[in-house]
Amino acid sequence: MPADMASKAKKKFGNVMIIGLGMIGGSFAKALKERGLATLYGADRRDGELALGVSTGVIDYPAELTAEYVTKMDIIILATPVRAMESVLSEIKPYLLPTTLVTDVGSTKGSVIDSARRVFSDVPPNFIPSHPIAGAEKSGVLASNPLLFEKHMAIVTPLSDSNPVLLDRLHRLWRSVGADVVSMDVEHHDHVLASSSHLPHLLAYTLVDALANGDRSQDVFKFAAGGFRDFTRIASSDPVMWRDVFMANKDATLATLDHFTDRLADMRTAIEQGDGASMFGVFTRAKSARDHFLRLLEQRTIGSVKEVRPMSVSVLPASSIKGNISLLGDKSLSHKAITIAALSQGVSEIKNIDLTGDVRITMQAFRDMGVVIEEVTADYLRVHGVGLRGLKAPIAPINVHQSRESLYLLLPVLAGQPFSVSVVAEDKLLNQSFGDLFSLVRQMGGRVESEIADCLPVNLSPDVSLDVSIELNTGSERLRMSAFLAAIYSPLEGRVVPFLPGLSHCEVLLRHFGVSILDDGAGFRVLPAGLIGVDVVLSGDEYEASWLVLLSSLLPGSELLIENSGLDSTSFAFMMFLRSIGADILMSPKNELGLSVGELRSGFAELKAFSLTAEQSYQFRDVLPLLCVAAVYASGESRIQGIGSLPYHHEDRVLALVDALRQMKITCAYESGELVIEGGLPKGGELDCAGDDKLALAMLVLGVRSQSVTKVNDCQKLLEEFSELESVARQLGFHCLVAQ
Repeated sequence: MPADMASKAKKKFGNVMIIGLGMIGGSFAKALKERGLATLYGADRRDGELALGVSTGVIDYPAELTAEYVTKMDIIILATPVRAMESVLSEIKPYLLPTTLVTDVGSTKGSVIDSARRVFSDVPPNFIPSHPIAGAEKSGVLASNPLLFEKHMAIVTPLSDSNPVLLDRLHRLWRSVGADVVSMDVEHHDHVLASSSHLPHLLAYTLVDALANGDRSQDVFKFAAGGFRDFTRIASSDPVMWRDVFMANKDATLATLDHFTDRLADMRTAIEQGDGASMFGVFTRAKSARDHFLRLLEQRTIGSVKEVRPMSVSVLPASSIKGNISLLGDKSLSHKAITIAALSQGVSEIKNIDLTGDVRITMQAFRDMGVVIEEVTADYLRVHGVGLRGLKAPIAPINVHQSRESLYLLLPVLAGQPFSVSVVAEDKLLNQSFGDLFSLVRQMGGRVESEIADCLPVNLSPDVSLDVSIELNTGSERLRMSAFLAAIYSPLEGRVVPFLPGLSHCEVLLRHFGVSILDDGAGFRVLPAGLIGVDVVLSGDEYEASWLVLLSSLLPGSELLIENSGLDSTSFAFMMFLRSIGADILMSPKNELGLSVGELRSGFAELKAFSLTAEQSYQFRDVLPLLCVAAVYASGESRIQGIGSLPYHHEDRVLALVDALRQMKITCAYESGELVIEGGLPKGGELDCAGDDKLALAMLVLGVRSQSVTKVNDCQKLLEEFSELESVARQLGFHCLVAQ
């Protein structure tokens, strides 16, 4: 023992002995030493490695497994091969104090626990196994890397009688070198590692050996590309260590190997029979799982914070819009079409689909559950449906991120599946009550469990499948679609009574895919039947169409033709209301399904003041900001009632626009839920839409005839949701400028 050892100032983790100065042990020692967290001692049967450890500064002192050293240690880390653990534990047993924390870094835990039991009879409370999920193909103390454990997982596998104080210290020890620490029981650890680490190494070794001993080995290696290099990289790992790993973790490895062998046999059969659909399904699910792994890895490596660049859009006065245009598919319809096609039997082709923004969240969720979705072009999908109950349990919780649309579509679908699943979210969707949606799922017979009542994250479990009869007490289009999706899972017959009369796109789309929906006057009966894959071309986005129609109505000289409009009952009523206040609008008549599909024409017209009842305000709540702008450019005084009774986010949107009107010097008053707007000429200036895409569009149309340039800030969401804005503006001659 060095003479100055006792005089050294006590460091955070005291005296730490690393037994086995290989790459892992050396990296652990170097990480602690460079951070000044411990005085490092190293023990290794290889004198050369021990000498290098001292000379390169990996450890402070060489040590031996004797009473002189072992009794003075606060922590001992076993970094030897797993087959040597029993021998090492036998050597240190006579000198080991119960206050010394002993852990290991082996990749198998069951064999280490067995070794400890053979040495100590019972595993001592101060021996707590652990395993860092980090490494490299290099070996030896010269491969030591003090950053090896940064942003990597470290698994701690305590036993029921492990010392809680020392267990806490072990967690802090791993965190101190940058690792993310999790706890896991021994058996689960060994099966997880057999699948995620041991089997890949076994496959890499076996593949390289098989190819090296084949007839064409020279050419195989000569012409092998990056895929071969990447897959076989781990075959350069230490053979001795991996021989010991497979012998130590035999049972878990064999179980994992048998499962893989079965799947490999299925793939061989698919290739032999030319079963392209089965192959594509496996490849799609594998890509989805791999992408999920990369997302987790990225979050651990750089965190989940994404840089958001502030964007603004400026509108120049004195524009006019002229021309014919076909809009990208309605975003809400795009979500719905993917969902229904995924639940159908057979292949569906969806054209003119909008795949921007959160639509990809819905698409990814179904890919995670085994649905093959081909992206033929940027706006054309081919979906291989799996049937109503044909989804597969995902490997991880379904993450809807910040997408309400995805949440309301997916929850009733997941409640109808035969497996349990968790649904998580991010930011604004957390800690918000979704009581209406959760209640609907419970009516289906599913079990809903959440830590905070009716809030995400949530666990869904199947139970008795019940007939669904839902009377909606809100006009939410999202909840309406959820109700119809729940109803198609009814064993006998579902029933939905909407809050508002008329047909929406959800019923029409379901009918298009073969669902029998009967209108009995008081509501809709949904008859049990499977969905059938069909081809569909989505109509243009309804809100964007409404915005363009109002824009053309306000700008002199405008002549607009939207070639692919699709108006449901509410949108049709909105266009009729604009016509009633003077707008020049020509629509296609409603078809047998109750939709106005086809061309939509509009041009400049002088608008007159109007009054909206509270019922009309609720009916037109999504486009109410556009109607407020129409009131600004109408002659006279317009009154809009019932704003205070709108859902809070609709009310907030209108009130934010009222602030913008006042900033633009428009005379308006809001009192007791009624808004009064006096027609006039906006001044122009700089506005902030607070990241609300619909509010941003309303502010842009507010500035089209203002006295000066109108600049709208915080338009990132607008440019994400309305990805065609710049191209549509150029095509129609609308003068706007997008800038950071």
